[in-house]
Amino acid sequence: MSNQMLSHSYPSTLPASRRVTEASIPSAAVHRGVHPKWLVVDPALQAAAETEDTSRFTAFMQLLRTAGALDRAATDALAELDLTAGAFGALLELANNHPTGIAPSELARRLSVARRTATLYVDILSRHGWAERNAHPDDRRMVLARLTPLGLQLVADLSEGYQRRLATLLGDLSPIQAERLRQLLSVIDVSGKQREPVSDPAL
Repeated sequence: MSNQMLSHSYPSTLPASRRVTEASIPSAAVHRGVHPKWLVVDPALQAAAETEDTSRFTAFMQLLRTAGALDRAATDALAELDLTAGAFGALLELANNHPTGIAPSELARRLSVARRTATLYVDILSRHGWAERNAHPDDRRMVLARLTPLGLQLVADLSEGYQRRLATLLGDLSPIQAERLRQLLSVIDVSGKQREPVSDPAL
């Protein structure tokens, strides 16, 4: 093949704004012999490669890592009370529902945990003397959990300080960023309901 054929230039199909010229390539890349097109990332191809499921799965794994780290840090912050972050959340939820009390199943729903986990939280608080179980006044078969006077005193004396301590675990998030994060997390359905499987037309 002649040098003339090798040097023949074909018209570019890309618009001028998308064309890569030697002037637009970093000099270091040119000296290393990097092909100009290796530096071009086609947005359409990149978007196609990162599917919706891939993006969601990546976000899911990041959320798991963040939740695990925050849970460990919260347990350290609450070590003086000998409570986990979940049990502390149950303490505050019971305080919000005093003096009526709340059924463990409803507590589980509000905390987005399994029923047995909510029962465990009540057990932990009860061992500390901060919570108790009583029969529902209208249905003796139903049990309600409520705070004891000692539990109410604990919330009144210490909860604000511990809430501030836990809030610092989010680092330097501004109030606006924290609210945006809360709104994003609230979009996720944590009801536990199974979504309908998506049919694959290829199957």
